[in-house]
Amino acid sequence: MKVLVTGAAGFLGGYVVEELLTRGYTVVGLDNLTKYGRPARTLPDHERYTSVIGDAADKSLLYELSEDCDHFIANAALIGGVRYMKDLAYDILSTNNHLVGAAAEVGIRRHGEKLRKVTYVGSSMVYEGHSGNGFREGDERVIAPPSTAYGFQKLAVEYYAKAAWSQYGLPYTIVRPFNCVGAGERHAPHTSTSSDEQQRMVRGHVIPDFVERALRRESPFRILGDGNQYRTFTAARDMARGIVLAMESDAAHNEDFNLSGRHGCTIAELARLVWDRINPGEPFALRREEAFPDDVRVRRPDTRKAEKVLGFVADTPLEVMLDEVVSWVRETELATVRR
Repeated sequence: MKVLVTGAAGFLGGYVVEELLTRGYTVVGLDNLTKYGRPARTLPDHERYTSVIGDAADKSLLYELSEDCDHFIANAALIGGVRYMKDLAYDILSTNNHLVGAAAEVGIRRHGEKLRKVTYVGSSMVYEGHSGNGFREGDERVIAPPSTAYGFQKLAVEYYAKAAWSQYGLPYTIVRPFNCVGAGERHAPHTSTSSDEQQRMVRGHVIPDFVERALRRESPFRILGDGNQYRTFTAARDMARGIVLAMESDAAHNEDFNLSGRHGCTIAELARLVWDRINPGEPFALRREEAFPDDVRVRRPDTRKAEKVLGFVADTPLEVMLDEVVSWVRETELATVRR
């Protein structure tokens, strides 16, 4: 079977490609390399993998590459940490709508040939307005809509999927990753409206940022907000497995799934955990900085649906995820960071 994956050279996309190849699929990976200027991780050199550099919003190219494909994983998107979402609010909304629109349109054109469905990679940010714990699939329709352009656009992804089914009968599956962690999560360079101090402090997602600064022995160690924000974390390999399971499952047709690990903590606890793994026995002092206005308080999903329907459980301990990121930052990233 053959699968088209967009955003294949990105952080999560690379893991998805590897998971597909491990399971015996033939894979076509599309990416324009604009986020990092190069693949997030080394692309697989495999006889069943074809890498294409190009724009995932190019409908003609997508149509060409999707020929004879059984599945299409629509993963391409502008994505980054909290500062990235703030600095590029319009670009995120506009670009990501073009990407998902192209994916849906090409899926509609290819459906009825070999293509079985489109699997859309959404986001936990659709629950941005949730004030409690245990987010369940369907809650995104009853809570306040996301206030960030990124969260709002990720909610729009789900409406594209459902509208393509409603009007054209294109089957879909929606997956919502929660805080994916692993090697390859590079900082995305971009023009920023944030202060120089914020730019030095918040370059990407929280774990790579914390690791980078702990390796520099930053003291006091800075965090955004009061530190009581709660996050669950998911190993990238687990996440890729969950996405492929959702793609494969007939029971996942026209369904949505929260994909998350079971291990989480507060931001303050995470800062201490990262510090102690890198600087054991050294004094730890925490300094709280003003948070970005749209910082999410809680990301703690209910994952029982994914476990029941897909058989998906992500049990990689947070400490194992941290060790992988620490090794990655030490070996590939720290030397290139501006001092």
